Parts: sequence; structure tokens; C-alpha cells
Amino acid sequence: MEKRLPPVIIDTDPGIDDAAAIFWVLASGKFDVKALTIANGNIGLDGCVTNALRVLEVAGRTEIPVYRGAYRPIMKPPMDASWVHGQDGLGDAGLPMPTAKEAPGYGPAEMARIVRESPEPVTILSLAPLTNVALAILLDPEMKKNVKEILFMGGAVNVIGNDTPVASFNAAVDPEATHIVYHSGIPVVQLGLDICDQFTETDADFERLRDEGGAIGRYLYDMTRAWRQRDSMRRYSRWYKTREDGIGMNDVAATAYLINPDWFTCEDVACDIQLGGISAGQTVVDFRGWWKKEPNVRFAYAVDGRAAVEQWMTDLIRCDHRQ
Repeated sequence: MEKRLPPVIIDTDPGIDDAAAIFWVLASGKFDVKALTIANGNIGLDGCVTNALRVLEVAGRTEIPVYRGAYRPIMKPPMDASWVHGQDGLGDAGLPMPTAKEAPGYGPAEMARIVRESPEPVTILSLAPLTNVALAILLDPEMKKNVKEILFMGGAVNVIGNDTPVASFNAAVDPEATHIVYHSGIPVVQLGLDICDQFTETDADFERLRDEGGAIGRYLYDMTRAWRQRDSMRRYSRWYKTREDGIGMNDVAATAYLINPDWFTCEDVACDIQLGGISAGQTVVDFRGWWKKEPNVRFAYAVDGRAAVEQWMTDLIRCDHRQ
């Protein structure tokens, strides 16, 4: 009997780095991607839905359903990062629009349904603010019984934030959702800026993808052109102590844990979320046990970023050669 691939739901707000991460999950051939659930985040919800369809169409995987989810955070007005990702969310590179259509259904409800119906525990790879995941948990309290883990691209502990001085964008956009997820009883792996700052995709990496990676490689090369050339993004990268010789795609860093957790060094910690004030969205870790609480989060703080980037490129190039 053929072994089933482990089931994964990708919760996302595409997003340049979301697209690069989704391509990796699909190219790896290691997972059964059940759905993409879409949240407002990098741009507005309509654009994020469109971009998810664009990515799947380029990857030749339009059979994967795309479900529209939350159009705003639970308590706050919507935010976006179009100043980083471009008005269309994919670098304003003039990439083709999709012909595929989104699936009927509401993202959080479909997430809960897929988890409930799955014969084995589902991993949720969350590359967006946690709004959809939190709403799914609130819709179905039994959902936690069949989720293997939630891999969250968010949080900042030993590094400064990228949305506020102390908070990452995905956590700051919806602190209430982050709080719900972190206290849900579901295993959470925080794959935030502490490890994202250890990743660099160089100009030479993108040239290799352009030359060897087929349609996906050329798509990534064009999509990241503005990031690799815009002076403001270079200044942004230096300010956040990241990279001088390339760019850093945070969602690729988080996805690396799904591909191979052995690249990472982690610690199980008690973590809580600041809900208001100037530090809203901060992920606060009790390293010394003052709270006397059991760990609720696996905090990733070190990673072999170069090994992960090399595997990302290898998988994308190999995927093109299989097609």
C-alpha cells in the first residue's frame, strides 16, 4: 500500500515570500496540501486570494482549493504591507493573472472541516496573521484533537520587531488571534524573526533559479526584482540587521521547519502575547520560570539558514525537471 503523504493546510496572505514558500512546499513532494486558506495581511483580502490562485496556476496545482478567509483582524482594523510587497502583493512585476477560481466556502470553517475529517493529524503552516486559525479554533473546539502542530511565521524574542520595536508584523496585525492560538492547547512552533534574520537569498541564488528553475524560477526572479534592486529595501534590510548581499524571505525561513526541523535549534517555553499599547503583538517569553507555567510554545532561535536555502533551490529546480 502506498504511504500517504502528511496532510498540510497553508494559511497565507500572498505576499512575495508567501509565494516562494508555497512553491517550496509543493516542489518538495513531501506533503499533501489540502487547501490554501487566505487572510488579509500583506495586501487586502481580494488581492491575497488572487495571488494564491496565481501561485497555484504557475505551479500547475490548481486542483488545490483556495478558500477566502478573514477580511480583517478580530479586534483591529485591517492593515497591509503593500509598501513592502507592491500594490499587487507580488512585486508589481506584471505577472499573469489567474484563470482558476477560488473555492466556495469560508476559510476558517473549511480549515476546521478539513482537520475534523482528516484520518491523521494535520499540520497548519501559518504564513499570515493568525486570524483564520483563531477563528477556526473558536468555531470548533474539538479541532485541537487532530492538529499535529501549528507552524507560525511570527514573533520576535531576542531581536527587534519589523512592525513595531518589539513585534513582528504577523503577530502585531492580530494580537488577539495570536493569543487565542498560543493558548489553544495545540502545539505551536514559533518561527519568527529570531530565525528569519539568519536567512539570506542572494542575487546569485535568484540568477541560478532564473537559469535552472524553469517557469517557477523565472517567476521568482521577476517577482523579487524590486526587492533586490530598490534602495529603500536595502536600507530596510540593514536596519533590521539582516543581509547586505541579498534579501531575506521570512516565509521561506518558517517553511524550512516543515521541510526539515533538524536544521533548527528550539526551546520549549512559556510564551504570552501583549494585547495592547505600544507593544501590542509582542511575544513575551518567560525564560526564568517566573510565571510557573508549563511551556506552550516551541521557540526556534537558531537555524542553518544556508542549508535550508540550498535545499529550497534544489527542490524548485528538481521539480521543474520532473515536469
